[in-house]
Amino acid sequence: MTDHNQRSTQPLREPLARLDGRRDELAKEWLVQLVERSSLDQIGHLPTERLAVELPALISDVLGAAGSMRPFTMPPDVRKRAERLVELRASREPSAADLVRDIGTIQRVILDALGQEAEELGGRRFAEIAASVADAVGAIGAAAVESLVDRRARELQTLATCDPLTGLSNLRYVKQQIGYALGLHKRYAHPFALLLLDVDGLKRINDVGGRDSGDKILVQAALAMRRTIRKVDTAARVGGDEFCVLTPAQDTASAHVLAGRLIDAVRDETTSAVGTGVGVAVGVVSCPEHGDTPDGLLEAADVAMFEAKASGEPVALGDPTTDRPIRIGQTQPR
Repeated sequence: MTDHNQRSTQPLREPLARLDGRRDELAKEWLVQLVERSSLDQIGHLPTERLAVELPALISDVLGAAGSMRPFTMPPDVRKRAERLVELRASREPSAADLVRDIGTIQRVILDALGQEAEELGGRRFAEIAASVADAVGAIGAAAVESLVDRRARELQTLATCDPLTGLSNLRYVKQQIGYALGLHKRYAHPFALLLLDVDGLKRINDVGGRDSGDKILVQAALAMRRTIRKVDTAARVGGDEFCVLTPAQDTASAHVLAGRLIDAVRDETTSAVGTGVGVAVGVVSCPEHGDTPDGLLEAADVAMFEAKASGEPVALGDPTTDRPIRIGQTQPR
């Protein structure tokens, strides 16, 4: 095949320009072919209006690249359009193969339209234009697949570190952060505190209103926590109705104040959202007083939390200064 740098682009531009004048028609044909090969369920989820807006520009991108000396070098706006095609198709979780077929259909509709001029163009010229279109479609397809792979990688990373219901961090991530905080403490003697929170009465809420009611309470509780903590703090959902807050550069006393704010915030947020304010029982521990491993600190916080639940008080604090490992603490004012 003739090298792109040696190929004269002038003979290609006129027919490509004529095709660009038909870009709306070609985009419509692309969409028709996409619908024809989709199931009824897939058709129902296709954002056809948004596709109709984006596709003409993408057709022009292909034709512009095909008429270029360097079809594999795409300007940023062309790459962005390829990425947006991924976003539009991602509502049904397409595979890379699905995406390649989508992009390949652009090539098909362009060549079908070009075929109407095949006799006038002549075999050699038609073949050159077809090869340029294939190169351009390949480059845009590669950008789209790369975007899809990046998207999937980000989704997997999110799934690995986040709770899907509340959007907070999960147990795995907060353990990693506790480990990081422990490393800072061992090197620089930076203290930190850990709060474990249990939502009161979630089982009763689920029994009365169904699982959706309980999930809504958890989502609102998570929202209240996110609004209350600092940016340097980490909030996580670590169990069905249990949450954890890691707060750097805090001791047990200052974390006790935060516990009171969290209790108030959860009650106010759930009252506002669902009309029923729920309480939380909180166990508070700190490093280095109560442990030097992620599991050890979480276990100590868990013991304190259950002591709070058993006593009927909202907060229990770890207390290494007495024979009794846990003491009950009243919540602090806002």
